[in-house]
Amino acid sequence: MVRIFHLVVIAFAWIGVVYKLSRMRRTFGQISLGLALVFFATALTVGLPPLYQRIPVFAAEPSLVRLVQHSTVVLAVFCVQMLVVDLTGRTRGKVWSRAVIAAVFLVTMVGLFIYAAPGDDAEDFVRAYASWPFVTEYLLTFLGCIAVALADISGLSLRFSGAAEKPLRLGLRLWATASFMGFAFAVHKAGFALATRLGSTPPWQEGPVSTALSGLTLVFLVAGLTAYSWGSKISEVRHRWRQRRTYRALLPLWREFYTVMPDLVLVPPDARGVPIDVRLYRCVIEILDGRLALRAYWDDEVARTARRQAIADGVTGDDLEAKVEAAALAAALDARRRGQPTGQGPRETPDLDVTEEIHRLVRVARVFSPRATAALPADVPG
Repeated sequence: MVRIFHLVVIAFAWIGVVYKLSRMRRTFGQISLGLALVFFATALTVGLPPLYQRIPVFAAEPSLVRLVQHSTVVLAVFCVQMLVVDLTGRTRGKVWSRAVIAAVFLVTMVGLFIYAAPGDDAEDFVRAYASWPFVTEYLLTFLGCIAVALADISGLSLRFSGAAEKPLRLGLRLWATASFMGFAFAVHKAGFALATRLGSTPPWQEGPVSTALSGLTLVFLVAGLTAYSWGSKISEVRHRWRQRRTYRALLPLWREFYTVMPDLVLVPPDARGVPIDVRLYRCVIEILDGRLALRAYWDDEVARTARRQAIADGVTGDDLEAKVEAAALAAALDARRRGQPTGQGPRETPDLDVTEEIHRLVRVARVFSPRATAALPADVPG
């Protein structure tokens, strides 16, 4: 099961690499992103026994694969740091300080690994060699580097996620989640190594737990690193869906205006092949134009009566105004259809805020009926 999960995560990582590199621009942040994905995918792939056992240098000294794997993870996390630094507008001084810290950790890791000279067991590296001189120190150096970098990524991501645009905000939050998973990986591996060094090896295998935690960390990181690409597409789909929902809500009201005043409408409500954003735009504009055209047919008495009825029914707030507007519109449309202006003069129109006007029209459309005045007293005109 662990091996299957490992293979799934590797496939996910390389899909992320191909997806991102095919759309990558040559900027500092984008190059950092591409390198991070490549390093992460390489770190996971090189740890597969069927692969590294066929590479002569690793076949001769299998434990060396752990140094390569850990080093590529350090490089990958450093590249993520550079990406976050670039996205959050940090100075180049911040870049160099992080580069120096990563280099010091890497050099220390290589030195400790050479001094430790572990044997041939690469599969259960921690359990097999944590009690050897310099191996625990090597592991703590590696995990300390990861912890420092992840703390930096998490802090920057959470600090700037609130101010970022939605796809980037999602990516930053996914990185923060990956950082917490990475902390769990580092704490578990460090605790296991220290316990083994002190002669109290835990009863479970370290490898499967670390593989699961590192795999989950990678999944969240890759998802976050590619979020700006796929997140914007999801946002676009959601935006289109909201447009369609708004359009469907307004369609009956728009169709009624079209029936009474067909010359007002450039694109008929049931026209096919028209993009949804164009249809929604024409729908809103033509309803507002039609409302202006009905000023001579507007009956304030209908509006007052509708208000009294709605209040008696317990309707309040925006719903009350929508009920009043729907009843008055129905009466005005009916008067226009019969060619009987009220003679009360033009009605004042509210200041136009398109977003607010759309929300208001949707509320009106949901309660609108051509027979909305049917329940009004018989002495009310319209």
